[in-house]
Amino acid sequence: MSNDTCSAQHFRYPLFTATYSLVLVVGLPLNAVSLWTFFCRQRLKSVPVVYMANLAVSDMLFILSLPLRIAYFSMRRWPFGDLACMIPGTLFSVNLYSSSFFITFISVDRMLAVVYPLRSRSLRSLPIAWMVCLAVWLIIAGLSVPVALNHKANNDSNCSVIRCFENYSPDEWQRGFIILCFTTVVGILIPFVIILGCTIAMVRKLREEKTCSLSSSKSSIKTPLNKSKLVRLFQTNLFIYALCFIPFHVSFILYGLHKMKVLQYNFFDVQTVTMCLASTNSCLDPLIYYFSSKNRLYMCSHTNARTSWL
Repeated sequence: MSNDTCSAQHFRYPLFTATYSLVLVVGLPLNAVSLWTFFCRQRLKSVPVVYMANLAVSDMLFILSLPLRIAYFSMRRWPFGDLACMIPGTLFSVNLYSSSFFITFISVDRMLAVVYPLRSRSLRSLPIAWMVCLAVWLIIAGLSVPVALNHKANNDSNCSVIRCFENYSPDEWQRGFIILCFTTVVGILIPFVIILGCTIAMVRKLREEKTCSLSSSKSSIKTPLNKSKLVRLFQTNLFIYALCFIPFHVSFILYGLHKMKVLQYNFFDVQTVTMCLASTNSCLDPLIYYFSSKNRLYMCSHTNARTSWL
């Protein structure tokens, strides 16, 4: 958007208001039920549940910050001060990258259970899972400090209002762009490559087992169904990445290059739409929980070594 015009009528305000309201209404009960299931029913007794519980906590933190975002984009001004502006902006980034890491570890855990069921038992233990989750939260906390400092309320002189989440100065964009490039590589591209590699390894393994099962009369009747559920789990992970994470970061980098006078085309409208898509990941993550619970029988019916799957 131009810096010398008032953009209060831009389509992003009703779009963000509607999107965040929908995510709040849908995501809040889904993740509340998920958290209750993980903590009260399953009591965090397996490695996948530990990763999924942390993923649900991350989603819930973001969802609980949405009322502030909804209030801002519906009023088109920020009356809550600097600290309140830092919180939802920071939690958006916290959710984005912690979700990326936890989805990655869920994929790695399932790949190890399918491809290396015996050799991976020592790696797929509850103490290691909790240490991994602690490391993720510490890394995300460290990365969130510069993000928080870059999310302060600021004065929009063109509209004579206080803004939040937008209207940053060139210096703020310069600092933010460096952070964005780093987090895109470390928090999105590398995890995506890992998930893709896990998916390929898992599909190959299942194809080998399918070939072996055709020549054996001992194969389980339920195996094809549960294998398909397992494949859909990995497909769901890739789908969330393709829809939520990658378009947002690509468009955000392109928009940042425009702000720094490197590109001529303004990608602001594209970045606005992809940011809405990125916000929906907290509603899509429960799909991972669904397919995880559905493939339990497959893991238990194969060998005793895999009964720790879920």
